[in-house]
Amino acid sequence: MKSLAAAGLLIVDAWSEPEGLIPPLITGQAPSCPAEEGRAEAILDIDDPLLLEKANTDWYRLSVEGGLFSETDRRFLLALNPEDDGPTRWFCVELQSEWDIMGKGAAGLLGSAPCRPEFRMLSLDGNVLCFATTWEHAISTSVLTAPHRSQVLRRFAEAVANGAMDDPDEPQLSPAARRWLDSH
Repeated sequence: MKSLAAAGLLIVDAWSEPEGLIPPLITGQAPSCPAEEGRAEAILDIDDPLLLEKANTDWYRLSVEGGLFSETDRRFLLALNPEDDGPTRWFCVELQSEWDIMGKGAAGLLGSAPCRPEFRMLSLDGNVLCFATTWEHAISTSVLTAPHRSQVLRRFAEAVANGAMDDPDEPQLSPAARRWLDSH
């Protein structure tokens, strides 16, 4: 969790996950969602000399404009896998006054190296999904409003809800996917 602090994120204690949030597993398909489904995206070339500054600016702008968090309430959910062999879960975090999501954050739990992000964030009400990914020659940051309306995510969630990803020796993924689908 030290890398979260370096990114400028603080875990909010005493938060309990409400029923019906999109499962983190389902959000992994978000880069496949087209703009017609409400996706706004900023793409930057990895060779841009101002990559870090632009990437952090894009993330913050998209997050506030899209409704991930507001200037006055900077809490949101972050998909984390705290145990190597455990499931990815939502954790409530708060953005601190000093932050570096795309640099120090991406070098830790939010990616694979500075300016190589791989993360998924969700608004507290579950209506805004923010995610970043690293491509061959670019990085992208996106916001998807109303993820429950995305046909890409719903189709994948249906497959998961029907047991396509369940392993008899692991916690079942299908019930959470079904709860999300049924709540929207």
